Amino acid sequence: MNVNTCWSRAFLLFSLCIGLCGCGNASYRLSAADKAAFKDATTEMKRAWEDGLKADKANDYLAGNTNFCFLLSQNLTAEQLVAVQSALGGLNLRMNEAAAKGDDAALKAAAALKSLHTPRR
Repeated sequence: MNVNTCWSRAFLLFSLCIGLCGCGNASYRLSAADKAAFKDATTEMKRAWEDGLKADKANDYLAGNTNFCFLLSQNLTAEQLVAVQSALGGLNLRMNEAAAKGDDAALKAAAALKSLHTPRR
């Protein structure tokens, strides 16, 4: 899977997450199963997962997206795929909410992600 496909899937997931979760104030949390999904993964995948989670916690939206999209390009188990999609969806939801409130970091990350999905002519 190439980088553009990964970003396209992330954008689609982001759009779906906004559509499904755009209303309400329910906070997003990973389940215990999601958090444990990479315990038996390769070192590289564990590192990307942990770095993505750290970036998510630090509101580093672009780094989180990058790590989670990298994982989407790997050969994942069903549990790992659910965990990554959940984490990426939650991250993108928070980024969108923060951008709507004028958060500069979220606005910059959203613009950077959008530019990756804009077709070049």
